[in-house]
Amino acid sequence: MSTKTRVKKPLSPGHVSLGNKIAFACGDIFGGGSFNIINFLFTPFLTLVVGIPMVCLTPILLLTKVWDGIIDPFIGKITDAKRPGKFGKRRFFMLIFAPLVLVGFILLFFPWNICVDQDWAKCFLVVFVYMLYATAQSFVLIPYYSHASEMTDDFTERNRTNAVRLGFSIMSSLICVAVPGMIASPEKGSTSYIIMAATFGGIFMVSVLVAALFSREQVVTPAVRSRFDIKDFVRPLKMATYRRHLGMQMCASFGMAVMSSFFFTLCNFVLRRNTYLTFITSVETLGRFPIATVAAAAMFLAQVIALPVYLMIIKKKSKRFAYITGAIVWITVAAFMIFLPAEGSVDIVNGSIVTKEGAPNWLLICFGLLLGLGIGGTVFVPHSAFGDVCDVGELYFGERTEGNFSGLNNFLNTTAQAVGLAIPPLIIGLAGYVETNYLATDNVSGLVEYGLSGVELDPGATGLFNYKDLVWQYTVGDTGVVKLMPIQQPESAQIAIKLTFILLPIIIVGLGIFISSRYQLTSKLQAQIVALNRREDKGSEQWQAERKELLAALGENADKLPEITFAEQAVDTQPESDGIDPSEETAE
Repeated sequence: MSTKTRVKKPLSPGHVSLGNKIAFACGDIFGGGSFNIINFLFTPFLTLVVGIPMVCLTPILLLTKVWDGIIDPFIGKITDAKRPGKFGKRRFFMLIFAPLVLVGFILLFFPWNICVDQDWAKCFLVVFVYMLYATAQSFVLIPYYSHASEMTDDFTERNRTNAVRLGFSIMSSLICVAVPGMIASPEKGSTSYIIMAATFGGIFMVSVLVAALFSREQVVTPAVRSRFDIKDFVRPLKMATYRRHLGMQMCASFGMAVMSSFFFTLCNFVLRRNTYLTFITSVETLGRFPIATVAAAAMFLAQVIALPVYLMIIKKKSKRFAYITGAIVWITVAAFMIFLPAEGSVDIVNGSIVTKEGAPNWLLICFGLLLGLGIGGTVFVPHSAFGDVCDVGELYFGERTEGNFSGLNNFLNTTAQAVGLAIPPLIIGLAGYVETNYLATDNVSGLVEYGLSGVELDPGATGLFNYKDLVWQYTVGDTGVVKLMPIQQPESAQIAIKLTFILLPIIIVGLGIFISSRYQLTSKLQAQIVALNRREDKGSEQWQAERKELLAALGENADKLPEITFAEQAVDTQPESDGIDPSEETAE
């Protein structure tokens, strides 16, 4: 009786095990989730809880993002200069700074209005803690994104690894869009935001620790140490491939910054402009379907569903084609959103609401799904292509410095986000957006100005009143302070919210289509580049000729390629202790 022996197919040298992929992907639970909590909740938190005027958000976001951008290149340099140790070149920093993520996240959503009254003082505290949080965040994410290119140098495995990572990121985004809003919201008060920040800050800290402790890189590079030089920092911009990749990512980041930051504002003050109307009288409560939360969750769920679709498009076509496909879907859906009917204004007649219905809930959810399908491609492609661009950079410059690439990438990508976050508040604020106000109960003149004369202002009292053709909710605190929260926004502000949310992303994503049409890196060229980088005859005439030919095929200027002489490179290849257990250090 004969038996057949099943022989396992040998794994490719660049294969990444499923466990390694999952451990690595856990790090983007923080990367994907934290950005979306901040993007979706920070604007309502600052304007409707802390009481900072909308126009003040422009300098706040610009200052904090500028700081974030300034420190990024230095952090990239620091990680490049680290010798490989037990926790590699990158994971060591993730391990050290993970606990600071929790502290920074709680401080970010701390209600500073309970400490100070002046707007300038609130703005100063918000900027200060945001800078602290941004520093901790950068010391985690720059090494993490550099670590992504070191997981493997195989084109297919890199796509699969990044697909798992992005899947975790999008699922985290989905949860962090839906759940935090259930815990924290302006009408629930400031304490709800502290609870939310502590809960999710803890989750983010654990996810970063898992990636730092259990993921393993295959591409081990020596320490590259040099002084910071602006010419060296911007050196990747010499590569046309890098500039095009960067342009694609910056356009996607700008569009996402606008849409995520003002998605809830659009829904709660325009499409469903009565959302914050929680009290009609002191006892009667209006229940509202959470359409903003559900539609936003649908948008991120669609991105998860779209991942295998875009992977198939990349495999059959190219990453460029996948990006353009997603961008066209995004622009088309956004353009149709202009025609969505809004809910009518609130009129209170004998304790009842008189209004007109807007777009049905199912239609808003469908728009969320379709937007997600388009956004998925424009976001996934630049992330999955970063490692490929680093391969080109190694061939172009003769050394591999992912930290430098990641630092510049983060700096310019942060710049795009800063512009995307800063422009809308300025436009909407100048259009008449109204923030929450806090007044002392003994400030009679102020209360009369707000139409509250004759109202019983006992602690815990709450109700509605009309002022300047808007509906406001007042809540009397135990400390003698009355919270005045706008239930509506002026018509001019509503128009500005809608047009800003829709038109700005359409313009910038259209620019992304133009840039991506010139991106030439394919799977075939990337495989040839990796093979050339591995060759033992680096620097020979034949190697230089093939290098010139490959880079020319990518659209690089073959006559202006930097000359590289490998014998002159000075890199530190000695192992370095992580300060934990030097006897166990190894180049994993």
